[in-house]
Amino acid sequence: MRQSGAHPWMLVEDAQRIMATQVSIHVAVPPGEESAARVAIAAGMEWMCEVDRRLTRFSEDSDLSHLNRAAGRWQQVSPILFTVVRAALSASQASHGLFDPTLLPELERLGYDRDFSLLSRRAAPGEGPASAQAVRSGRCQEIDLDARKQRILLPAGVRLDLGGIAKGWAADQALKRFFGPFANVIVNVGGDLRLRGGPQPDATWAVGIRDPQAEDQSAPAPDRAIARFAEGGLATSGATKRWWYQGDERQHHLLDPRTGRPAQLWLPPGTGEDEMPEAGHLIATATALAPTAARAEVAAKVALLRGYPIALQAVEAAWNAPRRDRIPVRADEGVALLLILGNGAVVISHHMNAYLEGQGGGDLWA
Repeated sequence: MRQSGAHPWMLVEDAQRIMATQVSIHVAVPPGEESAARVAIAAGMEWMCEVDRRLTRFSEDSDLSHLNRAAGRWQQVSPILFTVVRAALSASQASHGLFDPTLLPELERLGYDRDFSLLSRRAAPGEGPASAQAVRSGRCQEIDLDARKQRILLPAGVRLDLGGIAKGWAADQALKRFFGPFANVIVNVGGDLRLRGGPQPDATWAVGIRDPQAEDQSAPAPDRAIARFAEGGLATSGATKRWWYQGDERQHHLLDPRTGRPAQLWLPPGTGEDEMPEAGHLIATATALAPTAARAEVAAKVALLRGYPIALQAVEAAWNAPRRDRIPVRADEGVALLLILGNGAVVISHHMNAYLEGQGGGDLWA
């Protein structure tokens, strides 16, 4: 717990490893409300553990694993799983299929069939990469949801991985469920965060965006940019940490549904590897700001798939388009992007300052 010299507000916080990542919650309160903040944080962390138990694909007993094994027939599911699957299908529709949670079989074929901490970062010469197979993507539209009976029908052969939206969704829901009485909160689930307010009544939160080229070093990576804002979500996506070797070929977790293969991204130099000539122009990390953490998480992944400069052009076009109420909301609407390229350059969508100004009078240092 820390106290500012300027104002007698306290920062109550906790961090735990949940959902295979670091989860932290930070609540700024005036003196006398610390106990209530601790109770809310404890409840939020306990609920995050429940989300993990329901949604992990690395436990045979999770709701998601039960659903995946039931492909081809209706399966009754928990409210958490039903809601997240519905959110994932909406995100797929909003992104015109670039966000696709049905690629789990291909992820496993590439070697991501266990917790990431168990994957090898060493090349194993002699073990060739998995043979190429035709991938049928875009099967989200074949999934049926029965809201009245709270059940889901996956087509035969379809299995889901919800890792591309679950963290952001959990951050959004935790803020809504447990921190309604608090005006100054950050819920951070593995870098996908939802916030409101600031560390003091007259301040906004400052969120650092790390240098991807220093992520594999032993010391914490320095910040390449700092965004200050008081409302909304932020998510950063890339493959600077989540890569592994399958045989002598490097793989990573972000698959392009158009090919079924890992998207073309900048990766840290691999042992004994020659760098790709165009690597400097590839995206290393994409940071998206959006009204919710779930939308930011999806937008960051879509940006990586589109590449530079198309990702920036898409959100800028959506920002400049005539405002209208439209359901579903498209993945690019209300989104600002910050991309860090393989050559170290930081590029920002032209409306970033306007976006942050609308989110509580924020700004960006880069």
